[in-house]
Amino acid sequence: MNRKVAGASVTVVMSVSLLAACSGNSGTPEGDKAAGEAGKTKAVPKIYIYQNTGQLNQKPEGSVPAKLEEMKKMYVDKLGIEPVAIVPPQGGDASSQKLNLLLGSSSDEVDTFQANWDDLAPKGAIIPLNDLLDKYGQDIKKAWNDKAWEYMKDKDGKIWGIPRGEPAVHYPIWVRTDWLQKLNLKMPQTLDELEAVLKAFKEQDPDGNGKDDTIPMMTDLNGIKNALMGGFTEFGNSNWIDPADKKMKPPELAPGFKDYVAKLADWYQKGYLYKESFSKFDPTELLKTNRVGMSSMWYSRITLLFPQIKPNLPADANYEIIRGIQGPKGKLMTATAGNTASMVITKKAKHPEAVMKFINYQYQDIPTNHLTAAFGTNWGYVGDSKFDVELKSKDIEYAGEFMVSLGTATELKYAFKDPVKKMHADYLTKEALNTSVAKMPVDANILYDKQKLDENIPTLGDINRLRSEELVKFVTGARPLSDFDKYIDQLYKAGLDKWIAEYTRQYNEKKK
Repeated sequence: MNRKVAGASVTVVMSVSLLAACSGNSGTPEGDKAAGEAGKTKAVPKIYIYQNTGQLNQKPEGSVPAKLEEMKKMYVDKLGIEPVAIVPPQGGDASSQKLNLLLGSSSDEVDTFQANWDDLAPKGAIIPLNDLLDKYGQDIKKAWNDKAWEYMKDKDGKIWGIPRGEPAVHYPIWVRTDWLQKLNLKMPQTLDELEAVLKAFKEQDPDGNGKDDTIPMMTDLNGIKNALMGGFTEFGNSNWIDPADKKMKPPELAPGFKDYVAKLADWYQKGYLYKESFSKFDPTELLKTNRVGMSSMWYSRITLLFPQIKPNLPADANYEIIRGIQGPKGKLMTATAGNTASMVITKKAKHPEAVMKFINYQYQDIPTNHLTAAFGTNWGYVGDSKFDVELKSKDIEYAGEFMVSLGTATELKYAFKDPVKKMHADYLTKEALNTSVAKMPVDANILYDKQKLDENIPTLGDINRLRSEELVKFVTGARPLSDFDKYIDQLYKAGLDKWIAEYTRQYNEKKK
C-alpha cells in the first residue's frame, strides 16, 4: 500500500474518533454506536477478470491506462464493484500457462474467465452457479435459451458456466469474387466446379503479379474437416451410428471418408491448398500478400482480418461466401455443435456474488451495457436506431478488458456500420445461426462426460493424436493413401473398440 494513502486513512479515522469523544453522547450506548458507524467505510469488493475471451484481439496489449481507470471508476460508481483486469500474454499456450499459474497459486487472484467448464469442474477449480444465477443473474438467465443452458449443466442439473454460444456455422468457404470476375468464372456450386476454380486461381495469375505464387485456398485442419467433409460423408464431420451394429463410430470409419482424404491429398499435391496450412502461420500476413483466393478457416479469419487490410489491397478486392455448394453426399459444411465454452467463476473467488452481479449488469439493457463493456465510450447508435452502431474513433484506447458477456445472446443484437466491423457483424447476425446450410452432427445434443471418457478409454489421447496427425500425413503426402487400411488398424490397436463402446454407451444413455 502507498504510505501516503495509508497515513491519510489513519488520520481520517483518528479525526472521527476525536470528534466522537468530544460529542455530548460520548460514553453512552448511542454515542458509542454512532462513533463505530462513523468510523466504518463501506468496502468495495474487487473482482479479478482474466480476459481470455478474444475481446482483446483489437488491442492485445490492453488499454491505455487512463482509459482503463476511467472504465473501472464507472463500474465502481454504478455497481459498487471494482473490476481488476488481467491481460493475458499473447499466444494461446502462454495465455493458458499464465491462467494455470493463477489458478494454482495461493496468493494470486483470478475470479472469472472463459473456459470449457467440464474440464475444470471435476478438478474443483470452479463453482456451480445455480444459486448465484437465481439471486443475482436474472438478466443472464433470460438472455440465453434453454438449448444453450443445457450445455452448461452436468447430469445432476448443476450449472457450471454462463453460455458463450449455441449450434452455429463457423467454417464457410470464402472466395475472392473479384478474381472470379477477372477470370470469367461463376460461383461454384459443385465440388467439380470448386476444383476448377482452384485450378484457375493457381494457374492463371489472378493477382496479376506475374508470378506463379497464388494460394488458391488458405485452410487448417479444422477448416478442411468442417468446411468440406460433408460433401463426401453422409453425416459430415460427425460421429455417426453404424446401421450394421447400431454403434457410435468416428467419421474415419464412415463410407466416403477415404474419398475425402484422397481428394484433399490430390489438391495439396497440385498446390491448391496452402503448403503451410497444417503448421503455424499468420493469416493476417498471408492475406496482406493479396495471394489468397479462398479460405475455409474459422469465419473471423476473413470477417475480422480482411476489412482491416482491405485498404492496402486492390480497390475491387472482395471475399464472399460460396452458398449452396454440394458434393456427392450433399452439403459441404458441418455445423459446430453447442459446447461447454463459458464464463466460469473460480473457487478462489472471494466475492462470487459480486462477480455474478457484474456479469449480469452487462446483460441488462442489451446491447447498450454489452457495447460499453466492449468499447467504453468509443461507440454510439446510428441515428434513432437501437441496432446499428458505429465507433466514434478508429484509435482504440479502451480495449475491452471488462467484457464478460460475449456470445450470440448479445452479439447478435447489433451490427456495425463501421466498414471494418460491418463484415463481422453481418456474419454473426445473418449467417452464423443459419444451420440449415450445413449438416448437423449426429450427437450435437449430447454432452459427453469427459471424465468417464478418460476413465473408460485409457488411450483416448493416443487415439485423438492419431486422428489428427495421420490425417495431416495423408493430405500432405507424408503417408501414402495405400496405407489407409493400416491406419484404421492402428486406431483399433490404440483402443478404438473401447472408444466405440464408451461413446455408444453415453450416447444411448443421454439421447432424448
